[in-house]
Amino acid sequence: MAGSKTKVLMGRLGRGAVLGFAATTAIVALGAVPAHAQERSAVEAQGWSCDSGRICMYEDASYTGSKYVSWKPTGTNKKYQIDGWDGDNEITSLINNTGYNVRIYDNDDYSGYSICVRPHTSINNLKRGWVFNDKAESAKTVARC
Repeated sequence: MAGSKTKVLMGRLGRGAVLGFAATTAIVALGAVPAHAQERSAVEAQGWSCDSGRICMYEDASYTGSKYVSWKPTGTNKKYQIDGWDGDNEITSLINNTGYNVRIYDNDDYSGYSICVRPHTSINNLKRGWVFNDKAESAKTVARC
């Protein structure tokens, strides 16, 4: 008798586990690519470009996410504050499509730790090797790196 109760209990547990797994799989499958994510991905795929003469800074690696900065400096020692709650301390990748060296700072007003990005170069992930992910607060063009 105890053996049959164990079989019934195990059968119920097994069915519950299978149903739970199926429900979880369905939720994950439905939530994997919501409609708004598909639309955003299409926009991001086009948004990685940076016009000539501009420095562009992006929220995420590989020039994706929001483009928080699209700055067109007009000479050396030109300055740019990355202001607001969207962009300040949120930069992960950048493209320098200018003819200038651009120094990026981790504090407002061009102070603190900085990195220099040479003309016509890009960094697809400030996390790797740079240890500068989500730190940029200001930038300026400089004579040399």
